[in-house]
Amino acid sequence: MAPLRAGLRWKKPKPLVVREAIAGYFFILPTLLSFLVFFLIPTISGLGMSFFDWDFFSEPEYVGLDNFLELADDKLFITTLKNTALFAISATALNVGLGMFIAIGINSIKWRWLKAFLRTAYFIPFVISTVVVALLFGFLLQESTGVVNYYLTRLGFDKVPWLSSSLWAFRSIVLIDVWKHVGFFTLIFLAGLQAIPRELYEAALVDGAGRLVRLRRITIPLLTPSLFFSLVIALIGAFQVFESMFVLTNGGPGDATRTVVMLLYREAFGSFNMGYAASMAVVLFLVILALTITQVRLGDRWVFYR
Repeated sequence: MAPLRAGLRWKKPKPLVVREAIAGYFFILPTLLSFLVFFLIPTISGLGMSFFDWDFFSEPEYVGLDNFLELADDKLFITTLKNTALFAISATALNVGLGMFIAIGINSIKWRWLKAFLRTAYFIPFVISTVVVALLFGFLLQESTGVVNYYLTRLGFDKVPWLSSSLWAFRSIVLIDVWKHVGFFTLIFLAGLQAIPRELYEAALVDGAGRLVRLRRITIPLLTPSLFFSLVIALIGAFQVFESMFVLTNGGPGDATRTVVMLLYREAFGSFNMGYAASMAVVLFLVILALTITQVRLGDRWVFYR
């Protein structure tokens, strides 16, 4: 029993190990504080606020689930939820699909300087502020004085109500989002393509596999981890769209381009209905969480990890 007791005795950590642990915590402290201040505390506060009726100035009044019950009967909220879902599906499909297509095309180019130029050209829009992009396209897509309609009329076409028609406004904002974000997903897929061993393609060539067979049997299966990551990130970001629609259309015409975040912003900082806005944020969070969990669960069936 003596050796066993001796083995169970607590050993004082060595000074070097303690110093290394303190140094490690010191280095992660800024990130940890940012996570606590800008994410965890606001998330918990928003969840708690959703159970209160609060106008930001008076004392909060506990109302239980009344805010959520009111949301279920709010036709405008249902409309914005549908708009957000439609935008998320459209933008995600185009961003990820075009990103993969462009990446495969760039990766097949033999000249390094051209590859570098195209990577930079596609990625530059991603680093530009969304507000700046919205203002730029707002100028280009003006129905009467816009540059795009000017050249369309010179070519013999009618002017297109890019931002003043319910149908065209929604399409325009989706295309603007694709213009800004497709370069990011292109780089993600390019990184995935460069990680595929060249020996697999060489062996396929020896076996007589054509380009389409190599694409279907090698490239796409080995790109599924990049595809999975892109789908998750794109869908989460698309459900939180705000700046482009706020600057370009402010939710119009009517409510054709109004999203959940825009309605949340109006309720919180326009009507000072903080509790009701917090309940919208909770519902949006739960929707995104459910979709993300579903993607992760389904990803185990089709994502191929080497």
